[in-house]
Amino acid sequence: MKKILTITALFGLALVFAQTADDLTEFKEDIAKQKVEAKKALKPYRYDGSKVTYFNFKTYKQVKEVEIYLFNNTDYRFSFNGKSLPNDITIKIYDQDKTISDRVLLKEVSGVQGNNLLIESSELNKTYQSKKSGAERLKRVFVSYEIPGVPGAQNKKPTMKERGAVILVMGYKN
Repeated sequence: MKKILTITALFGLALVFAQTADDLTEFKEDIAKQKVEAKKALKPYRYDGSKVTYFNFKTYKQVKEVEIYLFNNTDYRFSFNGKSLPNDITIKIYDQDKTISDRVLLKEVSGVQGNNLLIESSELNKTYQSKKSGAERLKRVFVSYEIPGVPGAQNKKPTMKERGAVILVMGYKN
């Protein structure tokens, strides 16, 4: 009887791992499709690169930040794909990193979940010049993803409802 219970428990555990692996594979395939979609949204800009930011929703707020360099007075377009988000987040774009207390907020966007959003560096430059006297062009920007706390989120092994990703694809004007 004990052996039957042990075998049943092991079989059940194997099913859980198989289900988790299938979910993760599906999640990664979904990310790849959305990256292609975000890349298409860059047209007529030329693809320059991408950054996928993965995270797990927790019971507390989190902030993840990505730095993007802007070269040679070139105009850039940023495509943010939030279709892999089970919950909404807020994107904030700044002129400096989060350690600088007087950094300038250039753009704030909510309603990212389920959408593909476009932001252009020319718009960010105009905001930067209007908020900071004597400023020329941005040489880099810092994208902060503000991930809200979700009641009931697990602090250990996340479920697929607690796992999320934002795909950022960048392109430059030729």
